[in-house]
Amino acid sequence: MEHIIEPIRDELAQFEVFFEQTMKAETEPMDDIMHYVQESRGKRLRPILVLLSAKLFGEVNERTLRAATFVEMMHSATLIHDDVVDDADERRGKASVKAQFGNHSAVLAGDYLLAKAMLLLSQPDEYNILQEMLRTAAAMSEGELMQNASRSLSLRPLRPLEGSKGRDKKVESSIGRPFDPSTSSGLRGLNYLDIIIRKTATLLRACCVVGAFSVNATHEQVQQMADFGLNFGILFQLRDDMLDGENVEQAQALLPVYYEKTMKALEGFPPSETTEALRDLTVFCAEREE
Repeated sequence: MEHIIEPIRDELAQFEVFFEQTMKAETEPMDDIMHYVQESRGKRLRPILVLLSAKLFGEVNERTLRAATFVEMMHSATLIHDDVVDDADERRGKASVKAQFGNHSAVLAGDYLLAKAMLLLSQPDEYNILQEMLRTAAAMSEGELMQNASRSLSLRPLRPLEGSKGRDKKVESSIGRPFDPSTSSGLRGLNYLDIIIRKTATLLRACCVVGAFSVNATHEQVQQMADFGLNFGILFQLRDDMLDGENVEQAQALLPVYYEKTMKALEGFPPSETTEALRDLTVFCAEREE
């Protein structure tokens, strides 16, 4: 990761300062939790994606920093809420916020993070970024619900190498589509890709899109980033599942398919240090051991 972040090392340092300032709370109990959340953060993959996507088409600016901070705060909020729902006492080798401060405080902390994140993008010129992130938050909630429902139902077997074009169309059309468990395309139609698209890939796609938005990239450039981000997000979750021992057979079959798709998406980008960093990040996520 140290090599990957080289093109945005200075900008990432600016982000960390901005993020820390934004996380400060006015009351001691909430500030204690926000401190704890900051100390428990992972590899900063999502803000890194925002910064790299912006750097690809322009210069990182305050809009970029706000977008990256929104992404990181929303991600932290979903993890806190997930741990409450799952009754998880550990997160990244440390006690979860739920275990450390209790369920009630954890729920309120997650809500606080989401509210402060939305305040960051409350200006009229941030409407496109805010709209993208709120759509993403809705899709993630649906994905979590779909995953919970799938635990009591057998997922349909997925044949990733057969009829892939039709599958790709279904994957694309699933973004932004409401989930209705009462319809034939609801619980009985659940499958592995539908869940990970909504639960994980939409957020990583959004990171790439809002990074491009923040530097006023063209519509075509934004679409390029969306294509890369979606495939990268699927790839990321496939590797995660393999490491966690979940859906291993399907993940192993799909990983090379989405690795190729992600690399293909990068071919449309201009040759640059930033493009190489995105390529290295793809390799890192496909091969990582933790």
